[in-house]
Parts: sequence; C-alpha cells; structure tokens
Amino acid sequence: MFIERINNATGDREWVVADENYDLAQEIARSGFADMILDTERNQLYENGLQSVIAEKHSNGEEANVVDIGTGTGLLSLMAARAGADHVTAIEVFKPMADIARKILKSSEYAEKIDLITTRSTDINENAVSVKGNIIVAEVFDTELIGEGALRTFKEAHDTLVGDGTRVVPSSGNIYILPVQSDLLKKFSKTPSTSLKSPFEDCPGNASVFDVQLSEVDKADVKPLCEPFLAFSFNFEDGDSIIYDETFVREAVATSSGSIDAILMWWDIDMDGTGAHIINMAPKWIYPESQWRDHWMQAVYYLPEDMHVSAGERIRLQCCHDEFSLWFKWAGASEEKHNCTCETHVVCARNSLYRMNELDANEQMTKVIEKECSGKDIVAINEGSLIGLTAASYAKSVTIVDSNPHFRQILEKYRNHNSLNNVKIVAEIEKIVTIPEMIVGEPFYLSSMLPWNNLRFWYDSIAICKRFSTPIQILPKRFILYAIPLDFEHLWKIASPVGTVEGFNLSIFDNVCQTARFATDAIVEPQPLWEYPSVCTGKTVELVEFDLNEEIPENDITFDACIDFSPSTNAVAVWCDWEFSDYTMKTGLLEACPTRSQPLWNKGYRQGVYFLPEAKRLDEECNKVFLQATFHEKNGEISFHFTY
Repeated sequence: MFIERINNATGDREWVVADENYDLAQEIARSGFADMILDTERNQLYENGLQSVIAEKHSNGEEANVVDIGTGTGLLSLMAARAGADHVTAIEVFKPMADIARKILKSSEYAEKIDLITTRSTDINENAVSVKGNIIVAEVFDTELIGEGALRTFKEAHDTLVGDGTRVVPSSGNIYILPVQSDLLKKFSKTPSTSLKSPFEDCPGNASVFDVQLSEVDKADVKPLCEPFLAFSFNFEDGDSIIYDETFVREAVATSSGSIDAILMWWDIDMDGTGAHIINMAPKWIYPESQWRDHWMQAVYYLPEDMHVSAGERIRLQCCHDEFSLWFKWAGASEEKHNCTCETHVVCARNSLYRMNELDANEQMTKVIEKECSGKDIVAINEGSLIGLTAASYAKSVTIVDSNPHFRQILEKYRNHNSLNNVKIVAEIEKIVTIPEMIVGEPFYLSSMLPWNNLRFWYDSIAICKRFSTPIQILPKRFILYAIPLDFEHLWKIASPVGTVEGFNLSIFDNVCQTARFATDAIVEPQPLWEYPSVCTGKTVELVEFDLNEEIPENDITFDACIDFSPSTNAVAVWCDWEFSDYTMKTGLLEACPTRSQPLWNKGYRQGVYFLPEAKRLDEECNKVFLQATFHEKNGEISFHFTY
C-alpha cells in the first residue's frame, strides 16, 4: 500500500510504498487505544450501569437485549453478557478492530449470546438486526463529549435499533464551563504582540476546541472568575430531546475580578440515571478523585473578544453547539461560530502560537539576534516563524524565505503593521536577490511533527550557500539531539499491552497491536510531555551533534549511546537543542533534571517518546538500553533502534 510522508530535507509530501508488513493494525497500535481499555474507572462504571439496567429489565419481566455501538474490542458486549443480557448485538465500523473483536468474542464463553455487525450504526436499518434491543451501551465520546457523533448515534439508534422504553448506558451527560484569567492559556490563542505589534488584535480567533490535560496546569496559572456552571445537558434515553443545533444563555456571578482569557470545559456522564455511577472529567484541582485518562481530556475555549468582569457582576455567556462541536460567546452576540480572520489561528497549532509568543517575549534570544545580525544583510529561512521580523529591527536588510503561502500573508501584515521597510518576503530560495552575510532561523517548519524534523533548516541553509557559491555564517550554529529515561505515572498505558481486563482475556488485541508496534523501526512518537507527569530515572545522554556551518554528510551516519536507568523506567524521551552564540533554544528539557525529579518541558513543542516493551518495563534487572540513532542524508530523517 502507499502512505504519505513528509521529506524533512525538502518539506515535500511524498507517497512511498509501505513495507509489506505494514497494515492498518499499525494505525491501531499508534493510536494509543490501550489507554481507554486500561481505564479501570470507566470499565467498572460502565459495568455497574449495565448491571443496573439489565436487572431493571428482568425485574419488569422483560428480556434484556443490548445493542453495543462502537464495540471496539468487544469489552462492553462481554460485560453485558456477563451481567445477564439475553442477547447482545455488537456494532463496529472499523474493520481491523472488528476483526479483533470477532476473535475475542468467539473465544469467550458468551459467544452464543453476541452477534457482531461490521458497519456504521447510523447506516443500519431495523431489518438488519436479528433481535431488536431495549438497552443501548455506547462509548462514542471524546473530549467535547459530542465530537465523535454521539448525538446522531443515540438519536438514530432510538429510531432503528431499539424500541420504546429503551435504557441507555450512559443515560445522560452534562457539560460544565469555568471562565478563568490565565496568562499561560492566553499564549495558546493570542497572536504575538510583545516585541512586535500584532496587526490582528481584532481577530476573534478560532472557536475550535483545545484539548489539554488541565490537571497538569498549575492551579497558580489559572484564576477562576466564578464557580463552574452548567452549559449543556443531554438525555441520551430520549431521542426526541436530542437536538443537533442549540444555543443557551447561561449565567453565573463573578467571584473575582479579572479578564476572561479562557473558558475551561469538562463533562460528566451518569451511567444509569441514579446518580450513583458517574464518570466526572473535572480536573484534579476541582475534583480530587479525578482519574487520569488520555482518550478523554478537559478542554479550553476562547471567546471572540476580550472581556473584563468585576466581582459580583453577572457573567452571561452564550453556549452553542452543533452536531459535533461547542463554542462560547458573550450573550447577545451572533449564534454563528466565530472564525479566525487573520489566518494565524488556522495555519498554526495551539502549541505553535505558544511557541511564537514565548519567542516574541524572549529577551535572551532578542539580544543574540541584535548581536549577530546588526548591520548585516540577513536571510531568515523557516516556515511559520517570526524570527526574521525580529531580526529586521537590527539588520541592514532581511529576506524571509517561507514556503507556506498563508504564513507569508501573515508575515506581510506583521511587516507592514510594524513599518519594517527593510524586509522582503519570498517563497523560495531562488528568489533571494542579495547575497546574505548570515542565515538565521529558529529553526521551525509547520510540517514538522518532531523537533529534529526541523533539520530541514540545515538543508535549506546549505542550499543557499551553494546558490551563491560562498560560505555564509549560519545561526543557530549547532544541533544537538538528547535522550533521557523517564518513569511516566500514566502515559505508558497508551502503548501497553492490555492482557486481561475486568476478567476478560483481550490478548488477541495485544497480539495484533504489540506485533505491529515493534514490527518496524522503534516508534518514537510526538507527545506534549508537559501534560504528563513523570520523573527522570537517569542522566541526560547526548545522542547526535551537528555543526550546521559544515556540509551535510554525504552518507548516512549512525550514532550509538547507552542509556542507564533505575528500575521503574517505562520510557525514553528524545528532543533537540539549537545552539546560538550566547543562547540555546531548548525544545525539550528547560533545565537539568536530577534523577527522581520532575522534568520541566517546553510547552511550545512536542517531544519524542519511546515506550519500553512490557517485558523490559517489568524486569527489575533491566537497567539500561542501547540506542542507535541513524541520520539519513537523503531525507533528513533520524531513525531509532533500541536494544537491551
């Protein structure tokens, strides 16, 4: 099969033939699906809900016929059968997952009770189901509760898959919001305006969800302006009450004065309508019993305009939802979802906005730019960076090369708004006119998934030197790749085998996913590590170092390192630093991390993380891993191979 990849030397999208062992099972392996299966609270509360409603049906003299929508591994179907369901219809649209579920269900003692249908529940007509249900169980939720189509799933299921009087697990869901003042969260939405004046102060920003582990946001970084209050309530047992597009005006009294920089959101679901079995997604600093999970998180939203409230004042917010998403405005505003008008919020991810705000306010970086660029003809080459505009305040001239047409428009508006008349913005290296005295970059490219993907800067810089047939000073001067062993409190679960869950053997799922996970090069996947608590279990190890003012190697180069660690290690994090003259741009650890201390990560980047295989994670005698990192000259990739 063909898969699409980014060539990190050129930034081009390329279609490559995948290895013959590559299949969609690897997509399951990379999805972190295991974290949901290992969510003990979720599993137990779903089972409690099933036991409750199945017993209710039987006490009323009815059969309990369950429809499990989005069965995944079949876990909820098995729970329903164990709880006494007379018949279970399991529905799963994703064929690789359905194939796994079919094997798990057939190997169980409840195989005769469970039928599996491989299709979308909303595409099934009532004649396709052998036994019409009177209980629905579904885990079709995401961070926004409704983003995976829960509303249509339940509404149409009532029309086609079940009859009147159907119970649903969960029976209902509530969405809560909390307006806060937060300089930290504001950086994930506002356009940079510290050293540069922003031309986009009037942009309403993007209404879309910013999902984040709010439990890991320091309570000191958010100031609640009132008590949390209800935004939406959904009754999943009443299909007629489910409306795809709704707007409500909700009110709360401000308990503190401040600016509403962000709206925090979370939800809860009541499994059987009794109030006894509730999954609560509030962050830990609001609900201390909150459980960690990565398949659902909390969320942040931003209002389209800045507002200040005073203690005692009524906060009136317009709460809107369509079939899949939520958004919030001040009461009296248009109900339409607000959209970015400046393109920055469309082109840049939330962490990129944070990164740009941090760079814009970084005095150390500004001093380096002033020292190195003053009075010179400069080329700034990136994709999605304002560093060239920062240099313009000190350089004789700046030519910014940015291949993204949308970000070039953003740069032009910043340039004009700040009257930077010595800046020229072009799309490609071939359009550079003046021979530069220096090439400068963050480096950053919008197409990069991992920090070292930005080595494209090296390729671009050398291409400029060759074009003008002269050595040109390159800044940053050096690239260094690092690794450190870690003990994550929870994140390891996304890559873990699940084994036996609530008494059910799901090893067939493991056989597929664990084989796929380790079938090719080790998976070093991008994660925003600041959101996931961990401790360091060994020293930082330097893996690779390149002098960016030297030629790119003509052949692949392999670097070997031994990473020592203490027991309980379950992962290795990888990131890079870019060394300027008097400053180091850190994409990972911001400060040294002694063993058993909590690392401090850069929030503007995703770092790479490799999870140890289960056998090594549990082996108390495993105290080191050998890492082989190979730099591939042809495409700028760095691949990783771990041995024990």
